[in-house]
Amino acid sequence: MSSSKRIKDLMLEAEFYCRVNSACRVMKLKDLANNLDIDLTTLSKYVNMHIKPSRPTMKELSEKLGEIDYKSVMRDCLIQRPYPFPETNNLLFKCPELLDCVVYEFLREFGTLSYDYILTIEGGGLALAQAIASRLRSPVVYGLRDIITRGGHSVPYKYMPAYAWGPRIKRYITLPLGRELRNKKVVVVDDIAWTGATVMTLTEYAARKRCDVLGVFLLATFEDVYEKLVERLKSRLHVVLILPDEVKKSVIGEFV
Repeated sequence: MSSSKRIKDLMLEAEFYCRVNSACRVMKLKDLANNLDIDLTTLSKYVNMHIKPSRPTMKELSEKLGEIDYKSVMRDCLIQRPYPFPETNNLLFKCPELLDCVVYEFLREFGTLSYDYILTIEGGGLALAQAIASRLRSPVVYGLRDIITRGGHSVPYKYMPAYAWGPRIKRYITLPLGRELRNKKVVVVDDIAWTGATVMTLTEYAARKRCDVLGVFLLATFEDVYEKLVERLKSRLHVVLILPDEVKKSVIGEFV
C-alpha cells in the first residue's frame, strides 16, 4: 500500500470514529441510528468497535454526519468535566473516544508531511502525541518538565510569566541529547498552550539542533496566545480549539 493511500485510509477511519462518537455524545444511539438510516444493532457494533464498517460505509456515514460539530463536543469535554478548567485529562478520562478527532485533525493538516520525529512534552502533550504516533507509526521524542537529568539538555522556559502556577518561577524542560534530533525534520505537538512558553521553548530548542520544524499542532489555546504564536513562530501552526481569553483569565485569577 502506498503511503498516500495509507494516510487517506487512516484519515477516513479517524474522521468516521470522531464524528460518530461525537454524535453519540449529543444524541441517543437509537435516534442516531434513525438519522443514519442504519440498524441499531449494527451501529452499536460500529460504535463499540465489535465490527468495523467497510471503507465505502465509513465514507457514506461520515458524509451523513457532516453536520456534527465535533469541536464543540471536544470543547465541552475539556471545560465541563471533573477538572474545573480546560484540562486534557478531562478528555483522556471522560471522553477518550474523542482522541480520534485529534488524530483526524492532525492527519488533515500534517498527514502528507514527511518528518522524522514528533517532538512533545510529558503529560497531556505526550498522550496526544502517542495517540497520533500509534496510528502513523511515528517515533516520538519528548521532554521532561521541571526535572534536570544527567545526560540530557535542560532548557529554561524563557517566556514563562511569574504568575504561572504559583511559586515555581524557574522552570525547565529536559530533552534527550542533541544527537537524537540534530538535522531532523520534526512536528511539535502539545495539548493546551496557556502562555505559549512550552511551544516556544521546544521550537527554539529544535532550531538550535538544526532541526527543520515543519509544523506545530495544539489541541487548544486562547485567543491572545494564538495571536502571539502566529507572530513568533516561523512554522506552520494548527490549533484545534481556540478558546476565549475569559476562560483563561478566570483560572489564572485563582493563582495570582
